[in-house]
Amino acid sequence: MTATTHPVPSPLSARRRWTVLAVCCLSMFLVGLDTTIVNVGLPAIGHGVRVGTRGLEWIVDAYTLVLASCLISSGALADRFGRRRVFQCGLAVFGAASLLCALAPSAGLLITARAVQGIGASMLSPVALAIVVNAMTDPKERAQAIGIWASVFGLSMAAGPVTGGALLHWLDWRALFWVNTPVVAAALLLSAVFVPESRAPRNRRLDLPGQVLLTVVLTAVVGMLIEGPRIGWTSPVALAGCAGAAAATAVFVRVESRRAEPLMDLRLFKRPAFSGAVVGAVAVFVALNMTLLLNTLYLQHTRQTRRRSRHRPRRRAGHGRHPGGARTRVPPRLGPGRRLRRAAPPPGPHSTAEGIPPQPRPQARQPA
Repeated sequence: MTATTHPVPSPLSARRRWTVLAVCCLSMFLVGLDTTIVNVGLPAIGHGVRVGTRGLEWIVDAYTLVLASCLISSGALADRFGRRRVFQCGLAVFGAASLLCALAPSAGLLITARAVQGIGASMLSPVALAIVVNAMTDPKERAQAIGIWASVFGLSMAAGPVTGGALLHWLDWRALFWVNTPVVAAALLLSAVFVPESRAPRNRRLDLPGQVLLTVVLTAVVGMLIEGPRIGWTSPVALAGCAGAAAATAVFVRVESRRAEPLMDLRLFKRPAFSGAVVGAVAVFVALNMTLLLNTLYLQHTRQTRRRSRHRPRRRAGHGRHPGGARTRVPPRLGPGRRLRRAAPPPGPHSTAEGIPPQPRPQARQPA
């Protein structure tokens, strides 16, 4: 005789549960959108705040670097002090940082504001998922909700280049950050009305040494990758930076292996399935970010095969970089005798630091 388990009924009505999911998906859409929307506006941002390619890389990486560093600690804070409270705090920090980004007069302030944006985003991503799981008690309903939540995040990253291209075409680069403010305001209001407060059954201790060491390791590695070509890989500063990153990594591994509740359980990396998934995720995101940056520089600075591209380069760049956009879905034959003609990039090595070599303008045919 087999025992039948029944899911614990949720105290929330079905309409309110799906409303909670919609609010959490709205916050995740913001997190994913700001991961990719800035890439289209990099040339305009560089011209506006007078910064070069490496400064633009810091503007992009400051957000994702802090976001990745603070994810686990933000989740622990939500379990201790309340998920809705931390969620609303993350929305407020994210919205305030977006305003600072839109008003930033210099590259230094813009990079700082982007880092603060990352702090706010780190309070949204894991906390939103915990709120959804807590609201959806039925296993089937919970699985559907998690699938929708993950799909919205993927959609937001794909929508970033297209949205950024449209905003740059009609407004300017500051609109890339102004667009966050009404969405944040709506999410704050909806979360106060519909999202219930919840906490974890057992509070998890904050691993402050591990958090500091992880931030140092990631900052050192990313910093060396950005600044290495400028200062020289064999220069004393570069060698000291690499040595510091290696030392911080060794200390991080030693500290985490001895804590009862570590920030990152390193024993998980002994499992091939987990390690393979991590390596695959890292490879995907590295390829994604490299493609976004290279295509931005190529489509807005180099590809000038038509005269009209001078008047609308950013909108075309945002549309052409959409991985699931209309251009990638049009069949090769649009009708009798019609084909898609795409210009191939010039051969030779491409560098984000040195720029992509310009292509020659096509010559018009002379009449016979």
